[in-house]
Amino acid sequence: MNGKLTRTYQTPDGTVRWDVLGEGDPVVLIHGTPFSSRIWREIAPALAQDHQVYVFDLLGFGQSEQRAGQDLGLAAHTRVFTGLLDHWGLE
Repeated sequence: MNGKLTRTYQTPDGTVRWDVLGEGDPVVLIHGTPFSSRIWREIAPALAQDHQVYVFDLLGFGQSEQRAGQDLGLAAHTRVFTGLLDHWGLE
C-alpha cells in the first residue's frame, strides 16, 4: 500500500476514497479521528497476504472529500460505511 487510494465512491455526503488489497476472506479497516487510512500502511499489506483488505478514508479525513459545513457526525459516517459495504458486496 503506497498510501494513494485509487478508487472513489460517491455518496450524497461527499466523495470517499478507498482501495482494496489481496484476496481471501474480507477485512475492513476503519481509522479513527483525526487520522486517515495511512495508519494502516504497514498492517494492510501484511493482512492482504491472506485476506481481501478494504481501506478507506472517512469523509473529512485523508484523501476523501473535505468541505466547509460538511456533516462529519457519527450518523453521516454510518451512512457512508453502510453504503460502502453495499458497494463492496459485503454484509
